[in-house]
Amino acid sequence: HRLVESGGVPADTAELLRSIVGQRRNVVVAGGSGAGKTSLLNALASLARPTERVIVIEDSKELQLGLPHVVQLEAQPADACGRGEISVRQLLRATLRMRPDRIVIGEIRGGEALDLIQAMTSGHRGCLTTVHGTLPIDALSRLETMALMSDVEMPIPVLRSQLASAIDVIVQLARGEDGIRRITQIVELIGFDGGVGYRTDTLFALDGLT
Repeated sequence: HRLVESGGVPADTAELLRSIVGQRRNVVVAGGSGAGKTSLLNALASLARPTERVIVIEDSKELQLGLPHVVQLEAQPADACGRGEISVRQLLRATLRMRPDRIVIGEIRGGEALDLIQAMTSGHRGCLTTVHGTLPIDALSRLETMALMSDVEMPIPVLRSQLASAIDVIVQLARGEDGIRRITQIVELIGFDGGVGYRTDTLFALDGLT
């Protein structure tokens, strides 16, 4: 595992991640620009069982899983006349009808957040994706904002409750001053407590991180 070799993650933490993927938990990889989200997503998705049918949805093709049963779908921008656009959200909706064992989305950037949350809560296990955010709570706030960009009206407390039910684990990445991309936190999302907010349990925190 290159992250272990580069010092980005301790070996026992790599085993924790392997276990999380093996248990088909829904995982969001969070981090800022250049933190290594796509590389980590590729590594995690590659840990899927060879028997699983994995559908990968991306804006532009970057992930190479090296698994036997992978279907890769790529979004398509509109042409000069504004025709022919195929969005990540449309691809995700089509994917749900294809009975995948696991869905991997390169990055959540818009209203597809709500479709993914609802897919996760309706029984799709082992979903993997990335989102921009420098802390786990930032990633959750961003997912909330993007879910609200969808065409479905939903009260914030209901959305937050669904989000807490959908996502099992947030893996936080950061790029250090030495240029090494490190996993800084692995946080389990336990639930949403109306007035208090999201309830989490820290499974791993980088030494010195409070």
